[in-house]
Amino acid sequence: MADAALSISLRQSGPIPLDASISSEAGSVMALVGPSGSGKTTILRAVAGLYRPRHGRVVVNGQVWLDTECGIDVPPYLRRVGLVFQNYALFPHMTALANVMTALGHLPAEARRSRALALLDRGGRGAGPGTRPGRALAG
Repeated sequence: MADAALSISLRQSGPIPLDASISSEAGSVMALVGPSGSGKTTILRAVAGLYRPRHGRVVVNGQVWLDTECGIDVPPYLRRVGLVFQNYALFPHMTALANVMTALGHLPAEARRSRALALLDRGGRGAGPGTRPGRALAG
């Protein structure tokens, strides 16, 4: 898809085998599903710039974030990608709403709550804003 807002192509034989091609249009919701060890987290880490595959290309809204053939690898802090890891990276003493609001530190304080509620609703995980990690956030 040439006009995709997100285009991912990752390939390597090891140490973590990858063979993924993904594209998505702006505004769409996408889910990565598969058995444990199939590479879901590695794909997300590559998009965020936390993992560099042997062969890969990540393009977001026309900006090339990763192109191993051309030597392009935009650092993670310039990618403006947020990841919520399934385990250990959430604040267990905080609600789902508070965890998401913490990740929205780049927004003005008065805008964080409404944006966090919208993101929780959009995620459709069944976890209400008052849910704490480990109860309904796994998946």
